[in-house]
Amino acid sequence: MIISLGCMCNLVASEITIVPTGGDDAALIQHSLDELQTGDTLLLLGDFIIASTLYLPSDFTWNLKGSLTLSGDADLDKAGWVDAEIDARRLTGITEKQGGARNIDMSGGTYYGNAANYPNSMRFINFVSVTDSRFHDMHITEVTDDNFTLGPGCNNNECRNLTGSFAGGNALTDKGDHNTWLDCVASECASDGWTPKCRYSTFIRCIASNNVGPGFGMYAREEGYAGNRDVGAYIIGNRFIDCVSYGSLESSGFSFNISSNCPGAVIMNNYIQAVCYDNQGSGVFFRNKDDAELGIVKDNMVDIVCYGNKGLRKSGDLSSWAGGLGMEDDNSSVHNIIENITGSVVCYDNRIDVNTRGGHGCQIKVYHPEGENHPVLDDKSSGNNSVTVIGFSCSDSLESWCQHKYCNAPMPPLPEAPSDLIAEVISSSRIDLSWTDDAAYEEGFIIEQKTADTYVPIATVDADVTFFVVTGLTELTTYAYRVRAFNVSGYSGYSPEIIATTPADSTTTVRGHETGADLEPGNFPNPFWETTQIAYLIRGECFVSLKVFDQSGRLVGSLVHETQRAGRYTTTFDGKGLPGGAYYYRLKAGNLTYTKKMILVR
Repeated sequence: MIISLGCMCNLVASEITIVPTGGDDAALIQHSLDELQTGDTLLLLGDFIIASTLYLPSDFTWNLKGSLTLSGDADLDKAGWVDAEIDARRLTGITEKQGGARNIDMSGGTYYGNAANYPNSMRFINFVSVTDSRFHDMHITEVTDDNFTLGPGCNNNECRNLTGSFAGGNALTDKGDHNTWLDCVASECASDGWTPKCRYSTFIRCIASNNVGPGFGMYAREEGYAGNRDVGAYIIGNRFIDCVSYGSLESSGFSFNISSNCPGAVIMNNYIQAVCYDNQGSGVFFRNKDDAELGIVKDNMVDIVCYGNKGLRKSGDLSSWAGGLGMEDDNSSVHNIIENITGSVVCYDNRIDVNTRGGHGCQIKVYHPEGENHPVLDDKSSGNNSVTVIGFSCSDSLESWCQHKYCNAPMPPLPEAPSDLIAEVISSSRIDLSWTDDAAYEEGFIIEQKTADTYVPIATVDADVTFFVVTGLTELTTYAYRVRAFNVSGYSGYSPEIIATTPADSTTTVRGHETGADLEPGNFPNPFWETTQIAYLIRGECFVSLKVFDQSGRLVGSLVHETQRAGRYTTTFDGKGLPGGAYYYRLKAGNLTYTKKMILVR
């Protein structure tokens, strides 16, 4: 039942609110979706049941305040990737309309898959080709196969605060490219928690807990080929930042796996910064057993802390795998090698800390407590690996992982809440925020925004930063903001709320200047491996300078030095040959200057 139609004052976007009928609500919801115009919001208020597949359009907002349950007798369509020789379709509860969709903002609620009534493979939220969209603050649970899937045609999406649990398959799946996942959790699943079979996606503060399979399972196999024939997938250029994986019952925290039935798979240029503990297998595991001798595992980097991992097989039997960083190849072939795994491993309380079996040209630093036996370095290859063991004790000056995890040092106090939050309306699409930093122990600040009833995190900035530019806003819209600090101990209280309303486009002024950059620059990916794209928007013709500096202030690149007309621009910074670390790019456009930080990883 449609209970309200509230038009905004600009008579462009509307909010349609529907409530449950007590029976099958699929037709009601689909009719409402079909009637939406660009920019409209569909508010689902209550607990809904659907007995058929829902198809989402482009350019709208979905907000569920309640739950959406799949009926036990639902007649579902199949959705998924179909291409030459491939039919990867599955029964699906929610997908996009045929031809793909873009600019969806989907949030809120709990989605129940009713797994007990679906012995066949079924995916609840299963997108095929969705781009430039945002999915946040959702819980998807009790599904027979995958809870939430981004298919191979999905890119440039943001997933924030998603929780996938109790899946018969995998909780959260990314098979696309250039997607971003923040603060998402996959837990208690009968298979993998995560399956990131993707390219150039970024995972920040994501967690896998107590899954049967790997917490993050990069099994490099494409599904859906005729005759159950398997073909290798490409898993390239992904970044895992501040992630955690623990409690895998039969496998590892992170598993990058090319098995004998994945010919031609590539696992390359991935960066893993994570804490892995109490897993049955390894903390992080690389495997290459492609019988066709075509699989490639190379140029991956780790920055990991591993403790309490058993280094055992799925059966629980002893193996040569490591509880910290493990590797395995096909010893019968010189082609199935694992090349150039680099980085650092902090290990303690594992059965085996590091195993470079199958590794060639790997360079690993192992930080190991002096009070334990030295790590077992089981190098069965002649691959010219370099493993450096560095002992430590709790009397050393240690990083926070060791102070708080291994040495049981006291946690720092919670930071103080920021104060004096100010919102300055700059244009119909931009608000500048500033605040006072009252914290002594913060690691950074989280900025949250509210347009309806719910605050949503929109950005995180480093410690001591007290300014943030919000862009991409809508004219004649009221926004509320708040900021809080965080550190390893938790979060501060919030700053006082501040409210600001954007003007109409026709009345917009921008601080009295007529030229310059109207959008703070950004780069992607960040952190980056060798190259990163720096993007910015010029509002009016002006002279533009874009330069890159290292931490000492030395100029390492001059990317732009010319007059540019109004428009969007993207330029590439190539960090080949430069050491890893922090770099800064400075954009000068007209009378505006922006300086931003980016991280080059090696």
